[in-house]
This record gives sequence, structure tokens and C-alpha cells, in this order.
Amino acid sequence: SYTTVKTVKTSSTGVLKTTVKASVDGHWRYSFAGTASTPAVTSGADFLDVK
Repeated sequence: SYTTVKTVKTSSTGVLKTTVKASVDGHWRYSFAGTASTPAVTSGADFLDVK
């Protein structure tokens, strides 16, 4: 299962930029909750190996 580590909002033009520092190894992904006009979507996961 996945845990939410950060919630962000886009700019007025829909641009999104964020960073999160990984503290543990694991699979990480991005999830968009959706809007009235845009459906929700979740990216594929990437594995991060924290050194």
C-alpha cells in the first residue's frame, strides 16, 4: 500500500513542481486526485534506493 507524503496544488496555468526527500527504500509514485473536468490518474511506480 502507499502513503501520502505530500499534497501540492498546481499554478493557475496547471504547472506542478515539487520535491520530496525519500527517507526509506521503496516504490514511489505520483497521484492526481482529479477535478470536475479532468479524471484522476496515478503514475507507475519507481523504486528508490536510499543510500
